Amino acid sequence: MQEQNEIEGLYRKYYADVYRYLLSMCRNTHTAEDLSQNTFLKVISGIRGFRGSCPIKTWIFAIARHEYYHWLRANPPTEELKEVVSHEAGISEQWENREQAAEIFNYINVQEEPHRSLLILRLVNEFSFREIGLILQKTENWARVTFMRDKCRLIRYLEEKENKSQGKENK
Repeated sequence: MQEQNEIEGLYRKYYADVYRYLLSMCRNTHTAEDLSQNTFLKVISGIRGFRGSCPIKTWIFAIARHEYYHWLRANPPTEELKEVVSHEAGISEQWENREQAAEIFNYINVQEEPHRSLLILRLVNEFSFREIGLILQKTENWARVTFMRDKCRLIRYLEEKENKSQGKENK
């Protein structure tokens, strides 16, 4: 009974984070739901084998990542999906923030693995470099250095987009 309560607690605590992570990876709500459910089925079946060598959240996200890769092997992508930007009316600053957020997600979504996962885990899920290293089966130093390089590329990308849009406005 206590184990069942523990698992229910883990589900309530981490389901939304796992779902958002998987949604950002597969970009499909139904697939993200299925993968999240499969992740927690694996958590249920493997909880007794959890040794505690890493935080439980890290362990759960590693399972989610493996579920995503398993799904990806069975369903190879045929075409990159583009992020849909909401066209709600609002204050210009909010619109610019939405536009920039959409640009960032567009950039992340076209990155190859493990760079996409690294950026999502750090920027969206706010994992530490140590946790990212454990999830991606890399070192903490790899996560730190690779993130800094990817972040520099992202900043350059955003600056180039900004310069192009300013060039169009000046014409």
